[in-house]
Amino acid sequence: MSYGAALGAIALASDDWPDMMGPKLKTVEGNPEARDYLIAAYCFDTARKLEYFYKATRRYALEADPELAAEIKRDNEALAKTSGNWKATAETAEGILLRLMADVVPDHKAILELAARKRK
Repeated sequence: MSYGAALGAIALASDDWPDMMGPKLKTVEGNPEARDYLIAAYCFDTARKLEYFYKATRRYALEADPELAAEIKRDNEALAKTSGNWKATAETAEGILLRLMADVVPDHKAILELAARKRK
C-alpha cells in the first residue's frame, strides 16, 4: 500500500460515527443505561477506527522511530498490568494521555498555526 493509499484509507475510516448527525445528549438524558451504552459505542467505534488506521499503515510500522516504539510498548505494558481492574485501567490510561498531551499539544498547536498561515 502506498503512502497515498494509506492516507486515503485513514481519511475514509475517520469520518463516520454512530448516529453521526443526530443529537446524542438529549437521547440519553435521564437514562444512565443508555448513556453508558452511548459511551461504550463511541469507545468501541473509536477503537475500530484505530484498527483500520493500523491496517492502512502496517506496511510502514518498521519505519517507526525506535524511541516512540519503546514509549508505546512501555505504555501498553503499564495498561496490561491493570487488566481486570477497570478503575485502575482508566486511571492509568488517563495518566498516559495527560503525559502525551503535555508533550504533543504545544507542538501540534504550533504546527497547526504554521499550516494555517500557509493557506493565506
